[in-house]
Amino acid sequence: MHSGFQPSTLNLRAPVTTLGRMPTRLPLIWLLAFGLVGWIGGCGSEPEITTYTIPKNMPEELVPGKQRLLAVMVPRGSEAWFFKIQGPEEAVDGVAQAFKDFVQSIEFGESGQPILDPLPESWQLGGEKPMRFATVYINTAKKQLELTVLTLPINGDYPEYAVQNVNRWRNQVGLKPSDETWAGAEPLEMEVADKQALLADFVGEPTSGGGSMMPPMMGGSMMGGGAMTGDALAGGSAGKGGESSGQATETQSPKYDFETPEGWQEQEARGMRELSFVVGPEDATAEVTLITAGGDLRSNVARWMGQVIKGTPEDEAVDQMLTDAERFDVSGFEAQRFIIEGDAGQGQFSIDATIIPTEGNFSKFVKMTGPPKTVSEQRDAMKSFLQSLSF
Repeated sequence: MHSGFQPSTLNLRAPVTTLGRMPTRLPLIWLLAFGLVGWIGGCGSEPEITTYTIPKNMPEELVPGKQRLLAVMVPRGSEAWFFKIQGPEEAVDGVAQAFKDFVQSIEFGESGQPILDPLPESWQLGGEKPMRFATVYINTAKKQLELTVLTLPINGDYPEYAVQNVNRWRNQVGLKPSDETWAGAEPLEMEVADKQALLADFVGEPTSGGGSMMPPMMGGSMMGGGAMTGDALAGGSAGKGGESSGQATETQSPKYDFETPEGWQEQEARGMRELSFVVGPEDATAEVTLITAGGDLRSNVARWMGQVIKGTPEDEAVDQMLTDAERFDVSGFEAQRFIIEGDAGQGQFSIDATIIPTEGNFSKFVKMTGPPKTVSEQRDAMKSFLQSLSF
């Protein structure tokens, strides 16, 4: 038997007593507690209070700030495709041009779905997510951004449908709805679109809630089947169109007079194409199209150059192309013509494109695309066609 202190024999419970009587015996731990309280209460001086400053540095990615939203709407048949990036303004600024170039270069396969391959360098295709066609991750120095791709049916009148979606995007960055044409979005030249494609480019400071998680609306009712991230609004009641709906009258029913060059075969104009021709020999045909759309001069020229070289052109090369443009009159408007020659040995095609600025920030785009030899041989015929064109 050990003679030392035995923890197991320490009685930590007071004996049972009747109401109003103190226990006749207190355990050691109680006595120690009472003694400690007495010592504190008998201390003659107030305890010193020390003030500490707690740092409040919030991680940079969590600091509220301006957000930039880039979204492109591409109508095709009875549905619309949506491509969207939203994030800190500085992060989105660094990929804005690459986003625009990429979306405008997208083609659609026989399935009717966009072909996203190849992606720009450092962009990575993510896994499947509910209600999305695809998610592309874009790394920037500030934050990893997401390019979301989805499709939704077009319900009702397209101009009204488009304006509702654009105003929804405005709300996501804290901007009020707009009464401007297309709610402030820019018409975008995209031959794969059946109606006017649009580019929304907005900067703002989202308010709490902001509508960014609000699910799309389908004909005025909440859409079931999973949560959405606010990429698009699929609602819209049927409207009468016209000026109040934001539809540009210039693209309603264009009429053109022209002289068809020898050997050109006029084709049925589909989608946004208002005129379409096949030119050149059967084994090396080129296509000539005329559409009405928006977009600034430099961005369109840079995009065409990128399509030919299958990459991003140097700024100096774009500057030189703008300087070398052929300028002449088409139907009373000053046109600029750009001939971008491809290398047939590298599998490239050539583009002979003319931009004719008209009213309302719209332009006529007349473009020949095809094998370099055919485009070169048709150069004079293209000039003759442009000079005969009137609208």
